[in-house]
Amino acid sequence: MQAKIEEFKLIDGEFSADESHKILMSLLNHKIDFHSLFAFSNHIRFNKDLDVSKKRIEELTEAKEAITALIAKAKADGYHFVIKSAVSLEMVKNSD
Repeated sequence: MQAKIEEFKLIDGEFSADESHKILMSLLNHKIDFHSLFAFSNHIRFNKDLDVSKKRIEELTEAKEAITALIAKAKADGYHFVIKSAVSLEMVKNSD
């Protein structure tokens, strides 16, 4: 069976600088929280290494800082944003 790829629109529209900030910070904060809880849970339950989650949290934190700076500049200069975000899901068979 060939894997089917499904696409879903998550965000698609025009937003003010303030709305853009709220939307994107909410998304990034949720992802950071997910990785923090996931890493902690795996470390406690299975004594797994936290390096992958730590790296991802650092990347997301850097993205938050860059986006915050960009939005502040856009707001000061009188711009708003068009945000488009989609997720692509592909089913793959477990290898075990």
